[in-house]
Formats: sequence, structure tokens, C-alpha cells
Amino acid sequence: MRQQEHNEEKMLIVKAKGGDTKAFESLVRRYQKPIYYLCYRMTGAHQAADDLSQDVSIKAYFALSHFKEEMIFFSWIRKIAINRAINYLKVWKREISMGEDEMRVSQNPDASPQEMPEETYQRKQMVKTFKRALQKLSAEQKEALLIQRSSHEHRAQE
Repeated sequence: MRQQEHNEEKMLIVKAKGGDTKAFESLVRRYQKPIYYLCYRMTGAHQAADDLSQDVSIKAYFALSHFKEEMIFFSWIRKIAINRAINYLKVWKREISMGEDEMRVSQNPDASPQEMPEETYQRKQMVKTFKRALQKLSAEQKEALLIQRSSHEHRAQE
């Protein structure tokens, strides 16, 4: 994060801790997508990720008084998201239905329009196998994998 953005974020945090809801909204908007995608990767379900990302915002708002200014806000809110997603997975122990899985695979933006049917089939099978393997990981293993990936994506956005 550039120094100017870092200073702006610190200012927003101070204002939000002082009760400025617009400042908190700005912080949430800044990290809304990465938090949603993190929740989506952990749960495999759009609705759950949407609900969890909203829940994370609410939790962060009420816990903001405990936020220490020397911390990085994204790391703090990401940890809240991970904990919420782990709790969700423990409660529901959901698996992605094959129908949802197939629909997501067919909407893969990485697929080439010139892809041959056999290549399409192989890609879909590989994605299914990967997602099944991902669902078999423990919550802690998913957390470690997704923290690493979200950290990498966050750094790539800077």
C-alpha cells in the first residue's frame, strides 16, 4: 500500500473509531470484494459468501474499538472473515452440489472460445476434482491455503 493510501486509511480508522459511520463505510468498501472472494473460496457458495461478508462488516463495526492502530486494517478484517467462514463451515459442513459446481465451471472466464470439446471436458473434470479436494480439507488447512492466496492477491492489487 502506498504511503498516502496508508495515511488515508489510518485517518479513516481514527474517524470511524470516533463514531464517523461514513469513514467506516469507506473502509468496508475498500475491502468488500477481497473479503467476499475469501468467504466464497472458503464456503464455495455465493449466498454464504455474501451473508458472511456482510456479517464481517457488522462484526468489524462493533469490534472497531478493539482495533489497534499499529495493525493493518485489511489483515484484521480478513482474520474476522476467516473466523466467520470457519464457524460457518463447522456449523453447516456443507459440500458444493455437483449442479452448482458444473454451473460455475461452465462460466469459467479462462475458457477459450476455440477450446475443443475434449479440452473443455478435461478442464471441467480437473476443476471438479480440485473443488472436491478443497472441500475435503480441514478448516485449518483451508484457512492456511486461503490466507496465502488472499495475501498474494492483495499484494498484486497494490
